[in-house]
Amino acid sequence: MYRPAIKTGTGAAGIDKSWAQLIGTAIDFRLRLAFTTANLVPLTAQGGYGALARRHLDAAHLLTGLTEATKAVLAAAGLIGSTGIELPGRSEDDLIRLCVVAGQLDQLYRKYESVVRTTPLLDGDTVATLEQAIAQVPSRVVDDLHDQVTRANDGLGPLRASATKVTAGLEFAGSHLIGADADLLVDGLLLDIKAKNEATTIKKPEVYQLAGYVLLDFDDIHRIEQVGIYWTRHGVMRTFSVPVFFELLGATAPIDELRGRLRDELSSYARQAGHAPHAELRQPAEPDQQQDEPDQPVVIEQLPAPEDTRLGRSVRWLRGVLRR
Repeated sequence: MYRPAIKTGTGAAGIDKSWAQLIGTAIDFRLRLAFTTANLVPLTAQGGYGALARRHLDAAHLLTGLTEATKAVLAAAGLIGSTGIELPGRSEDDLIRLCVVAGQLDQLYRKYESVVRTTPLLDGDTVATLEQAIAQVPSRVVDDLHDQVTRANDGLGPLRASATKVTAGLEFAGSHLIGADADLLVDGLLLDIKAKNEATTIKKPEVYQLAGYVLLDFDDIHRIEQVGIYWTRHGVMRTFSVPVFFELLGATAPIDELRGRLRDELSSYARQAGHAPHAELRQPAEPDQQQDEPDQPVVIEQLPAPEDTRLGRSVRWLRGVLRR
């Protein structure tokens, strides 16, 4: 029996702020694993590992250990490839702790220079072992995340049971222009996962986030038919067909035309910034390939800061929305 969800969002009662900030990422990673094990450690977390391992050679063990430990927990629970959400017994807590560690690597990927000074993965210049990183995760964080997973048995269980094609952490044709990846695509449903304790109301930034994802799929490669949000603390999911969603937004042009306009706008900004867009995520190098350049980060090539022009401000705003 697990205690009621501990309030998080902008702050968390009883949980240090630095750990509370990880909860949203950790539950995202945990629920992805309920749908697909194609990437036992998300690519963004792998990117964070690469950045860390370039600077700290003693991090070489971390990615392999995290991957193997995650695989072992799922295999021991007998749920790899099953329709289940919550794992039995202590297996769920073990998997949650591993997802929190993956979330710490994700933080390094997204904001290395600011996060590296405070991450629990580092004690001075020494990288924590996987066992140490797991042991550091507070029990209240685990309880909070476990409660959200339990809610997902009902909230996402039916969707998981009927799923036939799933992509997690998906990128779009336009991701390299803006830097954006989405949570889950399940049989044409683009689903964003929110770990907020507010009421299940879709707010303006979330509306534009979903719309932005759809439009960044410039060539309709992902065949997105529906968009939706799942609120992990409420176990509630709301979905809309793409035509209805854009109709509610007041769009009058066809989706393919809107995609073309967005492609033109973002490409125009990239040209004005005098830079060829490069933002794809690189697979981290193997540890023995990293020793020649220990001081070089392995992260995506950063897009330049948008200029203070109308187009630049629009790009800056769009980035903020799509990286929520």
